Amino acid sequence: MARRFAKVTFMSDNRADLARVPVRCLILQCAQDVIAPEEVGRFVHKSIPGGELVLMRATGHCPNLSAPDETIAAIQAFV
Repeated sequence: MARRFAKVTFMSDNRADLARVPVRCLILQCAQDVIAPEEVGRFVHKSIPGGELVLMRATGHCPNLSAPDETIAAIQAFV
C-alpha cells in the first residue's frame, strides 16, 4: 500500500488540472522546502485563478507541524 501511494504521489503530474480549480484557494509556501521549492508555489499560484500565495517564514514541508501559529494565522487571514 505505501509503495503504491508513493508511486501515485511522486509519479503523478496534475499541473494541467490547476487551471480548472473552480474555487478560491490558499497556497502556503514554506521557505527552504526541499520537496516543493518556492518556484513550485509560484507556479501553482500563477496557474490557479483565484489562488492566493502566502510566502511563509516557516521552513520545511509541513508548516502545520513546524510552525502551527504562522499556519493558523495565514488560514485565518484567508477565511
